[in-house]
Amino acid sequence: MEAKKEWISTKEAAERLSVTTARVRQMVAEKQVTAQKVGGKYRGQWLIKASDIEKRLSKLSKKGVHAMRVKGRMTPNPVVVSPNTSYNEALHLMRNNGIKHLPVLNKKDELVGIVAHADMLEAEPSPVTTLSVYEMASLLEKVTISKIMTSPVYAVEEDCSITNAAKFMIEKEIGCLPVIRNGELVGIITDTDVVKTFVEITGGEQSGTHVELKTPDRKGEIARVCTAFANANSYIVSIAITYSDNSDYAYVDIKERGAIADALQAEIAKLDDIEIVEMRPVNSDELLSF
Repeated sequence: MEAKKEWISTKEAAERLSVTTARVRQMVAEKQVTAQKVGGKYRGQWLIKASDIEKRLSKLSKKGVHAMRVKGRMTPNPVVVSPNTSYNEALHLMRNNGIKHLPVLNKKDELVGIVAHADMLEAEPSPVTTLSVYEMASLLEKVTISKIMTSPVYAVEEDCSITNAAKFMIEKEIGCLPVIRNGELVGIITDTDVVKTFVEITGGEQSGTHVELKTPDRKGEIARVCTAFANANSYIVSIAITYSDNSDYAYVDIKERGAIADALQAEIAKLDDIEIVEMRPVNSDELLSF
């Protein structure tokens, strides 16, 4: 049996991931994979660590066709509590597992509620209380989850789309949704999971150029835009469309890589009625701290 290679060529890595060699080189530059430069006659080439490519393939495989469904983004087999679980025990579970939501199951393993970290904080005595730390701990030990949980609880089936799950959270002003399969709890999806999905589908982890266009709201405009980008040798990472109060126009937000700015601007300029609102490097934004 042939031993697995520890290092593979850029071309082989690209073939395994079904991407271009340019994309692999970009991954190397962004340190998404481990690589080493090869000298001699292969000067300027890279060898990629095979295990890093396998990890990326495994991650993609797990998401598969379910990437935009709850089942592909949820946390499976979540930590749970019962209605009789004490406040202190529930808080301990949250802290030890780094979570903010606990589904509540009864003795029949039926979902009967949800408790959030915010609920726990509301149950605590006021900061100006005259009770000692020991008195507060003793008081909270007598509080059970049944007293502070939200019930009935909203939930979704595992085949629910991420878009609808996000919409439900917004409509109900909640931070998570337990996930059900055949009436049984199989996972939980949170607002953080939804945000991570948004960042991924908009290419947030990739470098490139952010382009915002104002286009007429009519059939065929996106096709024209995509053709212009292709003519400028641009690879489109993501496209998002929003609509203004004026229904005659739409705003198209595109993340691309590979195009020379001047060439891309020239191609867009050929399109009638389409205006460049903004064009700048994706990494030009900074996280501020005060």
